[in-house]
Amino acid sequence: MCGIFGIASSHEISAILLKSLERLEYRGYDSCGLSIIDDTGALQVRKGAGPVKRVADEEKFSLASGNTGLGHVRWATHGRVSRLNAHPLTDSYGDIAIVHNGILQDYQPIRDQLIGEGHTFLSETDSEVIAHLIEKGIRDGLSLEDSILHCARQLSGTFAIGVVSSQQPDVLYALRQESPLLVGIGSDFHCFSSDPLALAGLTDRVLWLEDGEMVRIDRNSCQIRTITDGKLVERAPETISISERAADLEGHADFMSKEISENGQVVRTALAIPEADIDQMVQAIDGSERTVLTGVGTSYYVALMGQYMMSGLANEFLPAMSSDEMPHMVSLRKGDHVLAISQSGETYDTLRALRISRQRGATLSSILNVTASSMAREVDHFIDQGAGPEICVLSTKSTVSQLVILLRIAIRLAQLKGQQSAEQISTLEQDLSALPDRLDSIFTGDHGQIRDLARHHSVMRNWFFLGRGIHHGLALEAALKFKEVTYCHAEGMSAGALKHGTISLIDDAMHTVIFLPGTDSPQLRQHSLGAMAEISARNGKLVAFQPQDCPQPEPRPETLIECPSAGRWTLPILQLMQAQMFAYYTARALGRDVDKPRSLAKSVTVS
Repeated sequence: MCGIFGIASSHEISAILLKSLERLEYRGYDSCGLSIIDDTGALQVRKGAGPVKRVADEEKFSLASGNTGLGHVRWATHGRVSRLNAHPLTDSYGDIAIVHNGILQDYQPIRDQLIGEGHTFLSETDSEVIAHLIEKGIRDGLSLEDSILHCARQLSGTFAIGVVSSQQPDVLYALRQESPLLVGIGSDFHCFSSDPLALAGLTDRVLWLEDGEMVRIDRNSCQIRTITDGKLVERAPETISISERAADLEGHADFMSKEISENGQVVRTALAIPEADIDQMVQAIDGSERTVLTGVGTSYYVALMGQYMMSGLANEFLPAMSSDEMPHMVSLRKGDHVLAISQSGETYDTLRALRISRQRGATLSSILNVTASSMAREVDHFIDQGAGPEICVLSTKSTVSQLVILLRIAIRLAQLKGQQSAEQISTLEQDLSALPDRLDSIFTGDHGQIRDLARHHSVMRNWFFLGRGIHHGLALEAALKFKEVTYCHAEGMSAGALKHGTISLIDDAMHTVIFLPGTDSPQLRQHSLGAMAEISARNGKLVAFQPQDCPQPEPRPETLIECPSAGRWTLPILQLMQAQMFAYYTARALGRDVDKPRSLAKSVTVS
């Protein structure tokens, strides 16, 4: 998961490049760099390990001057986090610089062959072979453009590649294969990027590259060719809406807390989505032989919670599958429907699952937060959740938004199928309408109990997160948030599964968080209390979350965190917000960078 940006302009571009890297930093912050053709036609490369602002200051990005260049932010795959492994990467003579997002397969034999022919490699990356393959093509008598095409035909894997060379100082090339890339068109410039966000404030006119295509740009023109045979491709530009990522903390210490505070507002936005959009998704589900819900990571846990909603409210079984494994497990066919969930719309595993599903005859739809994304273009229809950009790498407010949209779909499907009475539907809708204010009350209320719990227990390195029913999905997502941001081991599971092996780990050094349903789910609540008893009998430490109107659970937990009373389907959303806050305060107590946890990137665009 890396971010790339390139621009050929009639004006100085160093400030634009730096701004683009700052906007793309959520895609990778291990290292960064830029390459610019200066006034003499020479190629300048400045790069380093670390966040953009620090590297830009240390390497004096502002002193790089020119009208054509590339920028890159890296999330390390091949090779350690180091200056030598940072992009741009160059050929043996420093005449060609490349940036790469993706993962190359079977690159080692190519690298070995090039070394045997006298090429000097400076990095440990898979990407560096690209620069040397282009160099080799030129030395063998090909033009720069033909050499780039010849290079791409030898690559296997995923890539979005940018190329600049002192041979053609006013020209850039970019290539795509299963990695997002679009071209921006301006009055006196052309640019390309792995993310529309980098184009904000520059242009809203774009061309989307398709897999297997290369674009050549200069300040006045762009030209697309197919990689396989070099044929020209005619494609009309389109106008898209690109909102600039909100960069104002608005008084918050960090973006994670700011975005958690926006949970109530994103739910209001989700509730305002036109009913026609919800109905379109309901009709796709009702009109299919079967529907599979899919996502990966947090989005998979959202899908899992959605599965419980669809079953419990509409009496419909919509299996939730992690998109990385779905192609290997689900035999889709014509008449099936896949509903994908993604914050970015660029998640590699989910896009791959959708593409394979399409090949097998399924119809596709999605819930996503970025309308200018690959997924939005590839599905038959989508719901724009409109949660606004998330800067924190961890997904918080978009998760809450997605759950509310799934709940709206489940309620409407139940209404269509007659699975809930008019009175029950009215009660569900009233509960949903009250959700934004209840979420606001959690954030504006006293954080002392959750903050003190986090501080007191931050020394604990091992945690279980448990729940039953829809709270099972909640437990999985809460554990994921906790481990992502605290770096502590946290395992989410069904409370019923605990006694089937994992209970052997319970002792006075293991802490367990359990999410209790309200008294309107008496059977699930009793099962959960049974798990608490099993843990208490083995001297395990317990932290319980439950609604305010419930009796004191027995056995009594060490800490009891209560939330506003709510219906059985919105209660887990309130408890999720509290779990996000618990993870946040524990991470702060441990001194973690909550906005950029180590080894994580916002949009996972590699296999």
